[in-house]
Amino acid sequence: MLDPGEEYHDLTTLVREKGRKNGTRPALRFAGRELSYRELDRETDRVANGLAEAGVGPGDRVAALLFNTPEFPLLWFALAKRRAVLVPLNTGLKGELLRYELADCRPTGVVVDRRLWGAYAPLRDGLRIPREWVGGVDGSEGTPPDLPDFAELRSDVGAAPVPPPAPSDPASILYTSGTTGPPKGAIIPHEQMLRTSLEIGQRSRLRPDSVLFTALPLFHCNAQEMTTLAAMLHDLTAAFDERFHASTYWETAAGMGATHVSLLIAMINVLFKQPDKPTDATHSVRTALTAGTTRAVWPEFERRFAVTIVELYGMTECGCTTLMNPPDAVRVGSIGTPLGFVEADVVDDDDRPVPPGTRGELVVRPRAPFTMFLGYLDKPEKTVEAWRNLWFHTGDYVTRDPDGYYYFVDRKKDVIRRRGENLAPYDVETAINRHPAVFESVVVGVPSPLGEEDVKAFVQLRPGATASAQELFEFCVEHLPFFMVPRYLEFIDEVPKTANQKAQRFVLRERRGGTQYDREALGIVVRKP
Repeated sequence: MLDPGEEYHDLTTLVREKGRKNGTRPALRFAGRELSYRELDRETDRVANGLAEAGVGPGDRVAALLFNTPEFPLLWFALAKRRAVLVPLNTGLKGELLRYELADCRPTGVVVDRRLWGAYAPLRDGLRIPREWVGGVDGSEGTPPDLPDFAELRSDVGAAPVPPPAPSDPASILYTSGTTGPPKGAIIPHEQMLRTSLEIGQRSRLRPDSVLFTALPLFHCNAQEMTTLAAMLHDLTAAFDERFHASTYWETAAGMGATHVSLLIAMINVLFKQPDKPTDATHSVRTALTAGTTRAVWPEFERRFAVTIVELYGMTECGCTTLMNPPDAVRVGSIGTPLGFVEADVVDDDDRPVPPGTRGELVVRPRAPFTMFLGYLDKPEKTVEAWRNLWFHTGDYVTRDPDGYYYFVDRKKDVIRRRGENLAPYDVETAINRHPAVFESVVVGVPSPLGEEDVKAFVQLRPGATASAQELFEFCVEHLPFFMVPRYLEFIDEVPKTANQKAQRFVLRERRGGTQYDREALGIVVRKP
């Protein structure tokens, strides 16, 4: 485990010193390949040499369209050794969204998995990125045969030495998910990545034999910090699957030797709604680091899958984990208390602190230099908008109890204003999701002819289940306050999500052409008490 006083402030020093310290101990585990700490240091040196020969140097940006394969960490840490910047892009992007992010970050190079070539190829002529490499084994037939392979980038010819990055140097540019608008590139310094990851590990109930497993994408800060760096900082093994598969999740985790897993709310709900299996509690996982577990699901999830939940909260800008339950003092329903590098508060719309138990916006600020993002790339106005009155505004509503534990309520921008009441979609969704036929729901506000908004629910039913709109409306009348009962309901085949498993509410708000059921037209009356 981590020695007292052993600190790292840049990725280059981390990889080099851990390579010397841990030697052949497994650092990273993928399906079909494992990299020891020594191999990781050696191979990233070789990739860094190749990048130098290609002209990639300090401050240059290299974009990556890569799945969870060994190529991702090799590129990530090799760029750090060149004091260059990784720009990992969502592997689900295509068309205008992909073009936007590539144009926005202006990379000097890009590495594309062959399986994603079809999404990237139509954009090449317009973007004209100077250096291109392809990766992966299986791929598109349209990949140009003369394009250099990432595997050939390695070189044993030592490049001119580059000093290790400063803690304040950008390590990566991570794009926000874009659930409420165009993505913004958050500039993440080395210090933030390492300090956040260190403190996550300190609250994760780690042991010397722990293996941290994730099926979340490496282009997201969760897999980078909660799994990869948290494991490396504590001399452990990080394991990866390319994608989340609910039906085989626990078996895959066990096959990787996992003791710790990272889960988001959609993954929790999907796993919980899988048919019961005799093997649900026979895997190797002991701890689940989660975000979004509801009070209703939490105890039963722990019992069924024989894990301990440690709930947390985070954002790309302020560390993938900003608040987290203490490992030996977990409170069901809480997102925990602030990590050591950050100060937090709950404020009203005028940025005045509110009393315990009162809903307000979560605001945070660093206690140490460079432990939060440096700003949004080329968007100073958005940076200033987020940083007001010396606090970073998360845009999330929370409450805080007298003991300093925080409780998530909902996204501030998602709150629906109806007939003078502020409604949290989360509360409505939680009620609808209790219906036995419902797999998942997303609630949004839609314009009302009476002003403000009406509530609309998009519902995805479980495979093979049936339920009428009338039945679901009546269920809501029974289980929700009168002012929360949806006016409209629409069935959908699947909830649109980002690759990080976040519901794309803005897509549903703009959806047209579906069959919409109107509660009032069906004659279902909601009466005030």
